[in-house]
Amino acid sequence: MINIIVTEFQKLKRYSILWVGTVAVLFSALLAAFQQTSIKGHEMLQYENYANSVIWNNFSMAFPFMIVLIGGYIINREYVDHTLKNMLTVPITFRKLLTGKLITVGLVIALYGFFSFICTFILGMLFCHGNMSPSLVAKSFLQLVGMGFCCYLAVLPIIIFFSRKQNGFLAGVGIAFVYGFCGIFIAGKNLTDYYPITAGLGIIKFTGDGTLTFNVSLEIVIMLFMITLSIVMLLCMKGYKDGVAMPKNKGKKHAVRRT
Repeated sequence: MINIIVTEFQKLKRYSILWVGTVAVLFSALLAAFQQTSIKGHEMLQYENYANSVIWNNFSMAFPFMIVLIGGYIINREYVDHTLKNMLTVPITFRKLLTGKLITVGLVIALYGFFSFICTFILGMLFCHGNMSPSLVAKSFLQLVGMGFCCYLAVLPIIIFFSRKQNGFLAGVGIAFVYGFCGIFIAGKNLTDYYPITAGLGIIKFTGDGTLTFNVSLEIVIMLFMITLSIVMLLCMKGYKDGVAMPKNKGKKHAVRRT
């Protein structure tokens, strides 16, 4: 598994799709700065408010579609480059290969969360003079990285489902964008704790405007459910044929026909 992850990171250097994630994260931070300055006018911006705005943009716009796009693209390259059949001649199952790629995507998203913090910190120094205490900066770091990981868990089943077929991830990207955008209307409502995209807000102790309340225990259960669902979906996938990853039962039938 470690060899698969290391190999995937070596491949990442050739993928220009990573620039989409970089631009999305940077755009989220710049948009938050514009939103805060347009609301506050000439008043001095508070770093905590600015960081909260970045978190809001990340979970509602930037991260969900970006995670599915990058994750789906990394998996889809094996179909497009026709390398999957060759790789599966070695004793590596499609399920194990997919698991390694998903772990790689999770690590990449953690790096994007760190990059989001760097953008937030730099822009915060430009727009939030005099109110950036070390505790607030450390808090924003944990929240931005944590929210990125929660978004990853929330869309993980989408990545797995649409990885079964070549170019299937494109439909998943559209669904993920709508999935995240709907979080704008759900956050602060009674469904906040139940909606996977917004469930991470309570886990990272998002303060927002001070009116949000969360049931952290319930949100942790929702995240655990998404992890369990993803594991079940992985266990049900086995085999590869003509650009399609087959369900487990079909993989067995195919093996019988060839004997």
